[in-house]
Amino acid sequence: MYIKKLALAIFLLGTCCMAQSSPLPDNIAEDSITYYNGHMFNIIGKYHDEKHYYRFPHKFKDTLRENVWRLGQNTAGMGIRFRTNASTIIVRWTVLNDASLPHMPATGVKGVDLYSFSKNEWQYVRTGFPKGKNNQATLLSNGDGVSREFLLNLPLYDGIESLEIGVNTSAVISSPKEKMLLDHKPVVYYGTSIAQGGCASRPGLAFTSIMSRDLNIPFINLGFSGNGTIETTVGEAMTEVDAALYVIDCNPNTAPELIYDRTIALVHQLKKAKPAIPVLLVEGFLSEGGYLNPLSGENDNIIKKRKELKRAYDELRKNGISGLHYQKGEGLIGQDHEGTVDGIHPNDIGMMRMAQALTPAIKKLID
Repeated sequence: MYIKKLALAIFLLGTCCMAQSSPLPDNIAEDSITYYNGHMFNIIGKYHDEKHYYRFPHKFKDTLRENVWRLGQNTAGMGIRFRTNASTIIVRWTVLNDASLPHMPATGVKGVDLYSFSKNEWQYVRTGFPKGKNNQATLLSNGDGVSREFLLNLPLYDGIESLEIGVNTSAVISSPKEKMLLDHKPVVYYGTSIAQGGCASRPGLAFTSIMSRDLNIPFINLGFSGNGTIETTVGEAMTEVDAALYVIDCNPNTAPELIYDRTIALVHQLKKAKPAIPVLLVEGFLSEGGYLNPLSGENDNIIKKRKELKRAYDELRKNGISGLHYQKGEGLIGQDHEGTVDGIHPNDIGMMRMAQALTPAIKKLID
């Protein structure tokens, strides 16, 4: 059933593209809209209070590897929570890099999408289509004027220089009244391009974002494309978060010979700083390209990585590390080989399946 709903959502996403080709609908005058800086509202998916949209505070610029710091400027997993009775909602945003990827829709790379809380669940409203570095999109028009809670998800593979939320001038807009996604300790998810959101069609469909809405728990997304390599420098930032759970899902980017030692070091670092916070280790799933080409060694390498992660887990448990848990990679994106864009990065179906596979384990640990 969820696949049918997802297919319908993707179809509707495509059909509304022409409707958003102009900055404002013809029946909305620019002077009838009042714009508000995004920093006026609650930003989720960011653990610090600095007035920018980077995932790390500036003090980590000189301690993180350059690529990790650069990717940390992408707004993966970040969103803006607000409340309004607006009948019109317009978003203006300027991205840092005007990034593009050949295997990922621009709506996921540098677009935004909007959810409203309705009938006790988060409901998708519309996507803001990016057109370049400077963007504007109408995400609600001719609304009913009922006061609601909203969540605006930010780009997965680009950063934000500035962002404004515009509403009809007669509307009231404020910080949230309800505490959804605001009143629980976050899950800190350290991973690779897959965790960063590659290759979801829009930000709200990254698997960490799906789980965040389903569990009503904020997620701090520390996925770094090609650079999730189990580093204690990232661990320093993780230990600053009073988290409900730490997740380490870095096998896809980490060489087999590094996984054991780096996992041991990172878990010890996390447990020394925050002994009560549980840690979940996650295996990678097999590569689709490796099934019909066994000589490539792709899946043999993934299996070797799994063995090294499990060896580290067993050693840590043997040495008395408590609150350590393990998630196998089998079935994370399903068994029908339809869950990826390129054999490695999940499409929207794969993202939904990853969320469904990981949610029970994470729910059990945070409960």
